[in-house]
Amino acid sequence: MAHPARRLIRRLGRRRFLRLLAATAAGGLAGGGVARLLLPSDNGQGASVRAFGAKGDGEHDDTAALQRAIESGAARLVFPAGQYRLTAPLVARSGQCWQGDGAARSVLIADGPGTEKPFNLVNADPSGILQDLAVQDLGFRGNRGRQLVVSRSGQEGFLLHLRTALRTVALRRCRFEHGGDGHSGGGGVMLGPRPEVSGGQSVQDLLIEDCVFADNSNVPGLYIASATSSQEPAMGGGIRVVGNSFSGVVGSVKVQNAIYILGGSPHTVLRHVEISGNRFEFATLVDAAIELNWVEDFVIANNTVHFDAAIANSSGILLRDGSRHGVVQGNVLSSTSREPTLSGIVLLNFAHPQTIDAVIISDNIVQGMARAIAVDRGSRAITVQGNRLDGGDGGDMRRTGVRVVDASAVRVRDNVFSGLAKPLELAVGDRPQSVLRGLEIDRNRFERCGEDGQPLIRAILPPALQRLQVEDLLIRDNSFDRVSANHLVLDPVIEGTS
Repeated sequence: MAHPARRLIRRLGRRRFLRLLAATAAGGLAGGGVARLLLPSDNGQGASVRAFGAKGDGEHDDTAALQRAIESGAARLVFPAGQYRLTAPLVARSGQCWQGDGAARSVLIADGPGTEKPFNLVNADPSGILQDLAVQDLGFRGNRGRQLVVSRSGQEGFLLHLRTALRTVALRRCRFEHGGDGHSGGGGVMLGPRPEVSGGQSVQDLLIEDCVFADNSNVPGLYIASATSSQEPAMGGGIRVVGNSFSGVVGSVKVQNAIYILGGSPHTVLRHVEISGNRFEFATLVDAAIELNWVEDFVIANNTVHFDAAIANSSGILLRDGSRHGVVQGNVLSSTSREPTLSGIVLLNFAHPQTIDAVIISDNIVQGMARAIAVDRGSRAITVQGNRLDGGDGGDMRRTGVRVVDASAVRVRDNVFSGLAKPLELAVGDRPQSVLRGLEIDRNRFERCGEDGQPLIRAILPPALQRLQVEDLLIRDNSFDRVSANHLVLDPVIEGTS
């Protein structure tokens, strides 16, 4: 009889996974191709913003001149090398390509007085649709270091704040730095409609490619949201975030995610999302490198994430409520942080019983994390296969390889567990609807794992329980090399039925 994980994944669409993997190998999901097709051409000289009075000398206020250039309707605006000083937000319009001379050479700078409320460098009309906009080879520099007044709403102090319905928008080879108000608002780039806007607004066909996000507070990188308050269907998607670089939060009392893609609800799901080839280096604090919520048909592949510092319960990749039909493949996550609650890849429904459904986690390397992979609360039809999970230089830290809690139809297969005190942990959960069902642990290799006299596969039990019941448990064909003395494979308090 087929194991439940295989049955459920097959029923929920294995072909879908294969198509996602093929899309990654071919260079990404379809959204980026559509963006390149529809956006203004890179060819041609275009209209220079200097022709509208912009100086770019870092001294004159170029706000009005740049807005005149935008309102001219020119399909292509050229920003020659220079520093363009802004004292108020620009408002972007549809059907334009903003072309700089390099992100370090053509720079838009927020230069308002720090004693006044911060402003966003670029805004959008929240009542309309912003579409067919390309921004490339430009730098955006905020006023975070000099900002003395904070924004109560948290919606000021962004470098790009395009909070409206978006269609076919691309950011290429840009640099976003020093955004935020230095306290709990603003930051790098925020895209998508405001939560309070009704009318089914969403985002469709976005490309963020080869950009740098550095030294931003609050939102250190990229926040993409669909409308969350409306009950009207507002499905969006076609989002590609590829080849970018991110660093952590500086001087902020509120830390968020470097990449946060938020569908928000079953009514506003975002589909067809690719996050690949990005680099994350965190010497300062961040909540998660990548977080998804209500996103379907996604690929997270070939990213590198390193933590030199971390806050409690932070993670490299966090898949939350409504994350369905996805692949997490070929990522490298490492840490030299001593944070005892830092995790590599986490699947967790904050609201239970929501569902994280049909996800493959394969061929990743996770090293030095307190917990490498966690498949938690309400996750279903999850495959953890072909990963290398290494404890690194843990010292006295008792690190975990894979934790499975309150999940069903989970397959842990062909992984290498190395240098981990607790290679596998199992628990049923703490909710009335909690269950641990359909678990297969198959053909894994355990090297230098375990603690003397302790099981390699151990139970996490609340005080009220003495036994852990796992419905339909299968453990077979695992191998062991230099494991702890007097070890047990399976915790004797675990009772499996098949």
